[in-house]
Amino acid sequence: MSDQRAHAMNVVNELWASSVVAAAVASALTDSAARTPAEALTIDDERGALLRTVPELESALASLWDDRSAVGSALVSVLSQGAAAAAGTTRAWSDLSDDAMRAQGEASALVAKLIVSRIAPAYGFLRSDSEARVLDVGTGVGAIATALAEAVPSAVITGIDIDSHPLAIAESRLGELGGVGGRVRLRHQDVLDLEEIGAYDLAWLPVPFIPDPIIDQALTKVITALRPGGLLVLGTISGAQDRRLRTANAWLAAVAGGSTLTTDDVIDRVNQRGFLRLKLFETVPGGPILVAAIRPSSDADAA
Repeated sequence: MSDQRAHAMNVVNELWASSVVAAAVASALTDSAARTPAEALTIDDERGALLRTVPELESALASLWDDRSAVGSALVSVLSQGAAAAAGTTRAWSDLSDDAMRAQGEASALVAKLIVSRIAPAYGFLRSDSEARVLDVGTGVGAIATALAEAVPSAVITGIDIDSHPLAIAESRLGELGGVGGRVRLRHQDVLDLEEIGAYDLAWLPVPFIPDPIIDQALTKVITALRPGGLLVLGTISGAQDRRLRTANAWLAAVAGGSTLTTDDVIDRVNQRGFLRLKLFETVPGGPILVAAIRPSSDADAA
């Protein structure tokens, strides 16, 4: 075997091993039988042996453990997207299996946790003593909407989505949850068809799920629906310093038909619209960055 061929095989073998390790990490994080990171390494002998080949893996699991379900589901989602892209079988969101949609929803529920625990308090929003009207664009299976309703009893959430399939799953989930169902309203609607003006106190828009050609129109529609002084939260593709991670995120977004705008691109658009008190919030390692800012109350505030 030539040196060039041997080098190529080493590269392929390293990539193959890395992908399987990533799958093992996802498996460990989502393993309901594992109560601790140490148990995640011992319940399955073969999985544990593989994970121990990664330096300091147990300490890494420990740092992610509190959010293990969301982090693991996010990793499962990325691996699934990568496999589909590799096979040339990337499909529209509405064509995914129910299980795949639920896994994506579980991962996105971390957004609701961040909004409630860090983002809203930083701006004085979603207090228990005042009603809040929340817009959830691209609600999918309703994971973010229902998580917000459960965490904030005073919140009324409107979730919109262009696809009827995930909305049917969301409706079913609401029926199972009971108590919060009356405060979550689901609509089969394109974001470009939003006609409300100043109707919401907080609006969530996942930029990577919106196609590049319409992202500016979508942003304008959501801003118009947000009341002056309201809080806008945007999910963005991390403009990570790691070039490989940055380009990987952009490629997955592109093949899925979503937006390739980075966090910096989105910040520019928010600043151009005069939004105030812009802050950034990290999610999971390699995951999206959330951009939050306040819609100005008047042209003078935006100046």
